Amino acid sequence: MRGLVPMIPDDRVYTKNHEWIRPDTAFVELGLTEPILRKLRPLISIELPDADDELMVELPFGELEGVAETYQLYPPAEARIIEVHDELVWDQKKLLTDPYGAGWLLKIRVYDPRALDRLLKAESYREFCIEDLGEEFVDE
Repeated sequence: MRGLVPMIPDDRVYTKNHEWIRPDTAFVELGLTEPILRKLRPLISIELPDADDELMVELPFGELEGVAETYQLYPPAEARIIEVHDELVWDQKKLLTDPYGAGWLLKIRVYDPRALDRLLKAESYREFCIEDLGEEFVDE
C-alpha cells in the first residue's frame, strides 16, 4: 500500500513547481508545499523579490538554497506582488513549521484569474508528488 504525501490542504491549488496558491477576493496567497521543503532541508537561504515587482510565468521570482540543491521559484500566472513575507529571508522557521499558514511567501494580484484554472487540485498534486519527488518524500 502506498503511503500518503504529507499534508496537502484541499482549499488551494498547486503548481508542478511545488507551490501552493490560495485565491482570495483581493489577492492570491502563494507558498511552498511541505513535500518540496522536505526534499530541500536543511535550508541555507531564501531569496524573494520586492513588493510591486511584476511576475512573469516563465521567469523565476526567487530561489531556495538547500544543502544539496538550489530550487527556482516560478509564479503560477502573470501578476504584481502586493506583499512579500520578508521575515522568511532571515528566519525560515515559519516556512518549515507552517508552510500552509504562517510560512506563506507572497501575496500577489493575478492579472487573469482564469490562468489559475489550469493548476492542480489537491488529489492531482498528491499523485504528482509521488511521481516527481519519489517515495522517500511520502509518509508511510
